[in-house]
Amino acid sequence: MTHVGRGPAAPEVALFAAGTTPLAVATLPIMAGETQLATVLLADVRTRPDLAEARRSAALDDLRALVEGVLQPPAGEPITASHPIAPTPRPPIDLRHHSGSQRRRVGSSQRAPRPDPVTGLPDRAFVHLETERRIERAAVMGQGLALAIVSLDRFRRVNDSLGHALGDVLLRQVAQRLLSSIDDGDLAGRRSGDEFIVLLDDVRAGVSALQRSDRIQQAIREPFHLDAHEIVLTAGIGVARYPDDAPDAATLLRYADIALHQAKNEGPGRLKLFDASMQQTARERLDLEHQLREAMRSGQLSLHYQPKYSIATRQLVGAEALLRWKHPQRGMISPGRFIPVAEDSGLIVPIGTWALNEVARQCKRWSDAGLEYGRVSVNVSGLQFVRHDFVGTVKRAVRAASIPPERLELELTETIVMGEVEQAIVRLSALRSLGVRVSVDDFGTGYSSLAYLQKLPVDVLKIDRSFVQELDREGLPAEQARSLAQAITFLGHQLGLDVLAEGVETPTQLEQLANVGCDEVQGYLFGKPMPPDAFERHVRES
Repeated sequence: MTHVGRGPAAPEVALFAAGTTPLAVATLPIMAGETQLATVLLADVRTRPDLAEARRSAALDDLRALVEGVLQPPAGEPITASHPIAPTPRPPIDLRHHSGSQRRRVGSSQRAPRPDPVTGLPDRAFVHLETERRIERAAVMGQGLALAIVSLDRFRRVNDSLGHALGDVLLRQVAQRLLSSIDDGDLAGRRSGDEFIVLLDDVRAGVSALQRSDRIQQAIREPFHLDAHEIVLTAGIGVARYPDDAPDAATLLRYADIALHQAKNEGPGRLKLFDASMQQTARERLDLEHQLREAMRSGQLSLHYQPKYSIATRQLVGAEALLRWKHPQRGMISPGRFIPVAEDSGLIVPIGTWALNEVARQCKRWSDAGLEYGRVSVNVSGLQFVRHDFVGTVKRAVRAASIPPERLELELTETIVMGEVEQAIVRLSALRSLGVRVSVDDFGTGYSSLAYLQKLPVDVLKIDRSFVQELDREGLPAEQARSLAQAITFLGHQLGLDVLAEGVETPTQLEQLANVGCDEVQGYLFGKPMPPDAFERHVRES
């Protein structure tokens, strides 16, 4: 730890590191003319007794370089030092292993950790500086270390449901769990929000890093108790190692971030150790993000429309608008590739707003052309839905296009509407008051509370295509799929909702859905997603 001060009463500078044995300690008043700028306390390290004088001389040379870089006394003023004094049993930093520029950085950046005001852990800036210092020490000692980024899954749900005060209490409890699950010599700090950084000392292999990170994960999985609430959390963890993965602190942090991103993509409670393939994947995703931004600017995005039909009447009841990207060189890019990139980068919000307005404008064009197209649904991302101005965005789109609001339907996944239920009810009620219909997409693939589901002001449940695809197969999977389709249809009807099945491709699937009472269908059996002009021809010819 270093403290450098100016003036006659300047404090001492102590340069110490764990795991070393002091040779001697020197006190050096730093003078500029007759003014004492500081007093420096230097602890020297010696591993061979026969090199005592040489080590002492080298230490003093290093000290002078350090002080020149930190204090920068006026030109021409000499720096003087007193003679060494007796050894003091304090663990020192061995400055001999730092170049001049490194010495200046260590001397100027070492400081006591500034605690995070919520958790009491060291803050992000201190952890970064400590990472640099420990890497330098590990290089000297031939050791390895690992940096783990711990990101709590769905913490925002706790904050929104219980309030920020209890959310802060939970963060403090998480911090204590971290401290109790790491080894002596490891360091835990708060990065930001619901993310923490852990430095794992003396990591000898990837297995060791994963085992110690898994211990953190297991500790977080244990229930937390807040007043009368029992909270169960999971965390995604990304881990990178020095020197196996990264040569410096900045790269180590970046690689741990990449590993964390991979872990979060695979679902809650996952742990990933960085490898080189992740870096290539990250580069490809970044490149795709840049190209997607260009696609937004240059009009490469479009909407295709897949028809929806009533099972009972076989009449068209509407369409779903689906996003498409035609790249000038690469051709059509799958939504499965670019939609996740749009969501991760936040581009899904402006893209979603554009899609919403474009659907409203297309409805107006079809209405003016006398086309009986029913209603058109557009997918809404979670990032869009939670924005405070989302209802206003929908209202402006409807009014700008001058269409009846009942022509528009918004599709939200089960995860979105069940994630922050109370807020979802408020927003959905506001949309219902506009006259806009709402459907719950991919129903049955997430987790729904029936107590909340009956309160949600929605109009349609959509049976996920994964269930539909099993309907015309043999054996137990088909029986289970039929039972699920029947249960979802019964539930929807009991709640006064329409039920639609997506991904219908065969007559057998259609027959099975009709047998369980499903109301509407969409899928390749009735029509693929198609551009607006092709959809118009399809409607007029059907």
